[in-house]
Parts: sequence; C-alpha cells; structure tokens
Amino acid sequence: MDKHSFIFKNKLYQLTDFWGITDHYQFDTVEQGKDFQIEQFTYLLRIKDYLTIENRINNQIMLGYLRKSPYIK
Repeated sequence: MDKHSFIFKNKLYQLTDFWGITDHYQFDTVEQGKDFQIEQFTYLLRIKDYLTIENRINNQIMLGYLRKSPYIK
C-alpha cells in the first residue's frame, strides 16, 4: 500500500493522478493534491465520519479522482 491509498470497509482505495491537474483544485503538484486528500480521509476516519467518507469515495470514483483496488489481507 502506498502513501496515497487507504482502506475503508476492507476495500483499498487509491488516489489517481487527476489531483493537481485540473484547474478546479489549485495545487502546485499532483503530490500536494494527493497529500491533502489523504489528510482529509485520515481525519474523517479518525473522527469516524463514515457518511462523509462514503460520499467522498462515491463522488471521487465517479469523477476519476479515486479508484478501488483489490485488497488482499
């Protein structure tokens, strides 16, 4: 698992390289955009805001910012 991925409900999610490429999100590099998003997901997991996490996962998969990967324990 790399630093731009997280596990939620036994599924592995990875951020794509779209972060930082579009004009909608102003980051100097793709890495900064990904780092910020992982901080956001980590915070939501820590405070147990599962509804927001599920909404962000669904929206980001739909828009191409996030992909679901096979997870093997």
